[in-house]
Amino acid sequence: MIIFSFTIVFADQIVKIGVLAKRSHQITLEKYSSTAAYLSKEIKGYQFKIVPLSFEQLKESVKNKEIDFVLTNTMYYVELEYHYGISRIATLKNISSDGKETTSFGGVIIARQGSNINNFKDLKGKRFGAVDPLSLGGWVMALKEFKDNHIDVNDFSSFKFFGSHDKVVQAVCNGEIDAGTVRSDTLERMKNEGIITSKCYKVIEPKHYKDFPFAVSTRLYPEWPFAKLSTTSEKLSNKVSIALLKMSPDSQAAKDSNVAGWTIPLDYTAVHQLLQDMQLGPYEELGKLTFSRFFEKYRLIFYSLITIFILVISVLLYIYKLNSRLKESNQYIEALNAGLEIKVQERTSEIEKMYLHEKYLKNILETIADINELLITSLSTGSVVDNSIDRLVKNEHYCYVWMGIEKNNTLEMSMQCKDKPIEKSTYGLESADETLAFKLVQKAVKYNETVIERLPDDYAFELGNNHYHCDSCWLISIPITVTNEDTILGTLSVFSDNEDGFEPQEVKMLENLSTDIGLALNSIYQSSKLQYMELEKISNYEETILAFVNIIEQRDSYTAGHTIRVARYCRLLAEGMGVDNDDILKLEKAAILHDIGKVVTPDSILLKPGNLTQLEYELIKEHANAGYKMLSKIKMYKDLADIIRYHHARYDGTGYPVTDPKHPEAIPLLSYIMMVADAFDAMTTNRIYKPRKSIEEALEEIKLFSGKQFHPDVAEAALKVLKNIDISTTSQMPKNELEERRFAYFFRDSLTEVYNETYLQIILNKIIEKQRYLYQVDLKNFSDYNKKHGWKEGDKFLKQIAERLTETFPDSMIFRYHGDDFILLFKKYTVITEDEIKGLDIFKESGIIAELIRYDLNEKIPEL
Repeated sequence: MIIFSFTIVFADQIVKIGVLAKRSHQITLEKYSSTAAYLSKEIKGYQFKIVPLSFEQLKESVKNKEIDFVLTNTMYYVELEYHYGISRIATLKNISSDGKETTSFGGVIIARQGSNINNFKDLKGKRFGAVDPLSLGGWVMALKEFKDNHIDVNDFSSFKFFGSHDKVVQAVCNGEIDAGTVRSDTLERMKNEGIITSKCYKVIEPKHYKDFPFAVSTRLYPEWPFAKLSTTSEKLSNKVSIALLKMSPDSQAAKDSNVAGWTIPLDYTAVHQLLQDMQLGPYEELGKLTFSRFFEKYRLIFYSLITIFILVISVLLYIYKLNSRLKESNQYIEALNAGLEIKVQERTSEIEKMYLHEKYLKNILETIADINELLITSLSTGSVVDNSIDRLVKNEHYCYVWMGIEKNNTLEMSMQCKDKPIEKSTYGLESADETLAFKLVQKAVKYNETVIERLPDDYAFELGNNHYHCDSCWLISIPITVTNEDTILGTLSVFSDNEDGFEPQEVKMLENLSTDIGLALNSIYQSSKLQYMELEKISNYEETILAFVNIIEQRDSYTAGHTIRVARYCRLLAEGMGVDNDDILKLEKAAILHDIGKVVTPDSILLKPGNLTQLEYELIKEHANAGYKMLSKIKMYKDLADIIRYHHARYDGTGYPVTDPKHPEAIPLLSYIMMVADAFDAMTTNRIYKPRKSIEEALEEIKLFSGKQFHPDVAEAALKVLKNIDISTTSQMPKNELEERRFAYFFRDSLTEVYNETYLQIILNKIIEKQRYLYQVDLKNFSDYNKKHGWKEGDKFLKQIAERLTETFPDSMIFRYHGDDFILLFKKYTVITEDEIKGLDIFKESGIIAELIRYDLNEKIPEL
């Protein structure tokens, strides 16, 4: 019998991201292909593709619905939003050379260093340059500042567009023009690339905004948005939005795009207002009265005047013969004038309606923006509900707002009308006796869909203990769900007195708000669930102590030994100072738990076998306060929490957390004892980046900082009770292969992903067992390869060599050495021949000459 097996493979759905190609298509692909790859990895079932497009191509692709998402500059996004209804789902986070992030940008106006231009008014009569008429940061923002300062383009002696930001800066520096404007971050980037120095220019009327890292002379506006088309599914848009928000600054996608990731979509109203004020982009014709428009508007008047003129001439020529016909003509003219007046009134009414419609939607957008800000700071379900209802009901068109939270097949309703407090009530989801309005709420929950209905005139309902009625009201009820799930968390219901009901854009904004509320509620539910699980786990005092110690030991075996030693030193110090036995026991238990707050410290910082950066140090400082917050919530641990909170607070009032007032007596004595014990262990313990001090050296440092860092009484006791103590030998070096891999995580080469030279030196210096064998693969003519193919191809080739060596020698540790060489390190005796290396296909095909050098570490560790 023959059995056939079939496998059906479903291809991933292609999702196209249209990207504005400001430079070449190739550069755009290189910059954003990693982002497409990142989204494809994060969102299963979809294959994302970057489509570089020019301005006109992007407009046509959006118009014809040929793409799914759009990544473009801020000004062009506003135009596409205005004409085709695309909507933003995320905003780009820019990053400066020192790692500062920003979601906004501006324009910077510069003049040649040493010129007499010091403010905007000094620009009159000077030669000025900008990037492009449609460049927001490179021209439009500066144009707005000039307008506010009564400066016109005609005030310049000459004016020129250079086509790029770099060319404008270079034109100022080489004296081709007197001043110019470019996008903020251009100067910093060009200085980092070595193109210019700060000596060749100066910033005109610089502005300073909090946390904004770049030089700027204008107002700030939102960065590039990531937007979806109106035809793109909401489910896919939510997935893309979440994936972009999760993108970390150190991801490959962020690095290739030279960004820090993405944030929630910002409000681009300010950009619309700027373009309206400047009459640019979609508002270019706003307020302009052209001859064609004037003729179109008063065409009938023109025709009437011509007719009148002809009639008057005719009357003058045939006055005696055409009296009767003249009367008829006058009646005809009067009729035309009356019709024209009616049409003018109709057009005026139409324009007023358009203005009121835009004002109405803007008001809704401001309301929802305010609620989103409140959601960020809401820490409980009640605050999410109350804050959202309270802000919605303040909208002039929303007369009542209901929000229900689903619990056990009921809705716990919070209801509010204007100028009234929030009332609470509970309604059954299956009840058949409810009012019409609540039946619509039940329908939204049952079918998980938005329900919109016009309520009967003079509709009345009970709200808590009060009676209310609606006069020509509309009701929208939207289910509140968890993103990417079908779980119903509740409903958001809004009553509107708008005669035309809810606008399509308004419905979309309220649905997005419901999604945001769902995200906030789910985050609070998850946090509450974790807290409940943590409290359930802790049943009594001793079990909790053992559980916490186990958490510490599981994360970092060094920390476990550290806490035991600190507890031992604390007892010796306390006994030497005559502390009573109950406090000594309390101090010992606090010492065992004193670093429990490090459970909130990321592994990349906690387990880092080297010096911390300033930012990493600031993050690890949080462990003292985190430990205090964890333990202070448990009544039996409150005394221990107070001791742990201040075990890094210094006697002189510094350290962390800083005490207020800065008085020594504000800190518990047991915390001062723990601080000395903690510091003594740190000084007498081996670290990979710092050898330990002797007991005498450590005690001398304690004595030196007595009265400053350390409590004088505790320091004095330490000099007595710790001078003859036995110190256990410790090491941060890995004890097994698993720890070795974890340890080496911090020493990966960023290009090839094999180990780097620093880790090789650590391994060679710390080797205890000598059963290791080392080979060096020396690439003799790699520099020629680089010259011939370019450094990018060279980097690509090095990465391929690393991958090939890893595949060929899986039992070895591989290191990148001196840029273009590689080291192979074996634990067991291993023989490799030079022919075996030269025989690798990658060397044969490239023409690279590889020489093999062998070192026997049983004889001598080489000085590499």
